[in-house]
Amino acid sequence: MTRTLLLLLIAVLGIAPAHAGEMHRINVNGVERSYYLHVPARLQRGAPLVIMLHGTGEAGEYVVAGYGWQYLADSRKNNDTLVVAGPDGTLVYPDRPQSRDNSRVWNSGGPDIPPNVAKSDDVGFIVAMIADIARIADIDRRQVYVAGFSSGGNMANRLGQEIAGRLAAISASGSTTMELRTRPPSRGVPILISAGSLDQIAMGVLPTIVTNWRILNHCAAAQMVSAPTNVTLEVSRPCRDNSEVRSLVMQGVDHKWTTSTNEPIRLTNESWDFFQRFRLPAIPTGN
Repeated sequence: MTRTLLLLLIAVLGIAPAHAGEMHRINVNGVERSYYLHVPARLQRGAPLVIMLHGTGEAGEYVVAGYGWQYLADSRKNNDTLVVAGPDGTLVYPDRPQSRDNSRVWNSGGPDIPPNVAKSDDVGFIVAMIADIARIADIDRRQVYVAGFSSGGNMANRLGQEIAGRLAAISASGSTTMELRTRPPSRGVPILISAGSLDQIAMGVLPTIVTNWRILNHCAAAQMVSAPTNVTLEVSRPCRDNSEVRSLVMQGVDHKWTTSTNEPIRLTNESWDFFQRFRLPAIPTGN
């Protein structure tokens, strides 16, 4: 088929060409940052945006595709789709290529962050990225969500505290730490916190992270609720601003973002189902 004929068919039949995911670069305080963006071929006006933060040793493009977000976005009905972004963290050693010994890590604010990463304005990067995506795709700024795994989960905990007014909900899995910020979140933040029962580090800090978010969100006591087989689920509600804290433990799972039907749940689907219940009361001001 010639290009002229293809364009004619698009014009006559209203067929939208597929949008392959692509890398984007933006300048944040004089530093070039990169992110992978997937926009479905058919996109509703005012679509939600999901930001997936990778773990140590991964990259944005990998987790968007490998964790199933890209498939989820493309498989939605025409009136129910989403835009997905995978930003890249900062290399531990900026003068070397990425490798097993030189991973991309997020500046979650903890004391053990490598020096080069600790200088990185990752909060500013995410804010700038959201504004950049809003210029590229027709997204609803009231429906911006962040999911993160491992180092990305730590960063999700930081973003939920520092830019609560820009995020409708977050999902943090396999987090190894949560650094409390100087100021509490500006609003209650709905959060899904998850870990595998075999993930000793994440399970060791899970109770502290859950308690921190219950306090920050001014939640009522937690209650056990029904869940799929091999999943333990506690829910704290009501919380301020109609938020909620969900604590989910996957039995027999190690340190991973679960994607298989053979595992207790698929975290991408679980996170998306959680996200869809929340949106900001108003469009955030500023960029």
